[in-house]
Amino acid sequence: MMANAFTKNLYTTRRTKVVCTIGPASESETCIRDLIKEGMNVARLNFSHCSYDEALNRIRVLRAVRKEMDVPLAIMLDTKGPEVRLFGYNKPVAISKGETLYVESTEKQPEEITCLPPEKRHFYTNLPRIDRLCRVGTRVLLQDGFIELEVSRLHGEWPGAVSLRVLNEGKLKDKAHLAIPGVHYPIPFLSEKDKKDIAFAVDNGFEYIALSFVRTASDITDVRGIIRAARADSPIKLIAKIEDKQALANLDEIIRDSDGIMVARGDLGIELPIEELPGMQKTIINHCYMAGKPVIVATQMLESMTEMPYPTRAEVTDIANAVLELTSSVMLSGETAKGAHPKRVVNMMGRIIDRTESGIDYHTLARITHDYVNHDEITNIMAYSVVNTAHDWNAKGIAVITASGIGARALSKFRPGVPIYAFTHHETLYHQLALNWGVVPFLIEDPENLRFSDVAGKIIDLLLKRGAIENGEKLIFMASSPLGKRRPTNTIRCEVVGDTTFHEAT
Repeated sequence: MMANAFTKNLYTTRRTKVVCTIGPASESETCIRDLIKEGMNVARLNFSHCSYDEALNRIRVLRAVRKEMDVPLAIMLDTKGPEVRLFGYNKPVAISKGETLYVESTEKQPEEITCLPPEKRHFYTNLPRIDRLCRVGTRVLLQDGFIELEVSRLHGEWPGAVSLRVLNEGKLKDKAHLAIPGVHYPIPFLSEKDKKDIAFAVDNGFEYIALSFVRTASDITDVRGIIRAARADSPIKLIAKIEDKQALANLDEIIRDSDGIMVARGDLGIELPIEELPGMQKTIINHCYMAGKPVIVATQMLESMTEMPYPTRAEVTDIANAVLELTSSVMLSGETAKGAHPKRVVNMMGRIIDRTESGIDYHTLARITHDYVNHDEITNIMAYSVVNTAHDWNAKGIAVITASGIGARALSKFRPGVPIYAFTHHETLYHQLALNWGVVPFLIEDPENLRFSDVAGKIIDLLLKRGAIENGEKLIFMASSPLGKRRPTNTIRCEVVGDTTFHEAT
């Protein structure tokens, strides 16, 4: 077991979690170790750009390093989803304002297409019958919205095509994203690749699956069916990515049926007028916050640091605002997957989070969340009481003993100003809780049939050993008793570390 000198600073004071995408620039043991030391809580594998062999190697390294360092680290598979792409070229193509591109729908895969010379300006898309989804003057965006075009002519012959007039110059990268804002694409939510990738995630014990382009709650239901077919008792959790207007229209139902949300600002920023994106991000975070579900803010958070050693002032402000909005987590994509200095990027992300969190008044915040208490759930009611007691009593932390994660997530919902130490004997849950705001997971032996006082004593010894608490400091326990029976939360225990007396409420 590696010494945890860095644990006290990174895992007991930082509340907002960090998701890092693992790619060619960050897949080595050395780099993974550095990213964890800088504060990585979740490792994301993007299956839009990852083969099974690459994934298996990365999983092996991630698990080896997290075991060596004795830290919780969730591993997340991000599905490709029903992406719409432009292809038919094999190297970047520069296009100029005013010229015309011919884009034809095809059922062929990109590798089956014979690339025409770039000067022909003849491209292909996997979007079926693009001519039926547009009219003359329709706005079309390429390259994540950086290149804007408009439809100048419809070609209705099978399989359908359009002519597009370029409105600003740019360079098309391989398989550039194509978007027609406001249009519902006639593409199934799950491709055969997605179904195989989901089964792969279940078979290989991922902690999370992030589902691209979720549109309705039924999409979540369909994925859970695939998971049950692969392994009926799989504990894997589902994160729904919000990327278009249809998802926004069904937001509350998607939040209800998923295990968490990702604000995927790349595609969402194309589907919405871009000036609406900041307000929509805040709305999504607030809905997740009230529902007690984790939420990840993603896309271009430190994009400039993919190549540059320092971020822009706008990026720093963007991250700080997400933290102030109480997002559970912020995510790095290409910055760590293919960037020039992944370790430096995560260090910068952590510095921004730490400085921003230091200015938040968590005591006041907890008190105004009373309206978010679900009065039909005893765990929710007790979690709110525990957070307020921790603040009023000036406790050093909250210790929750959990077999399901419900208690830890309920505490996280109320954003306490002290760490939430979550103790579980389920290894998968131990790693999953690494995503939740303010939660510091610990893996312990099964507490079933053990006395509460004995388990509490072992927990205090562990926290003392890790340097999370000291003798004379105050700690509040929350649990269900008897332990290990998965009963509703019914116990609050207040203890002064090192004192032989305590107060217990049940």
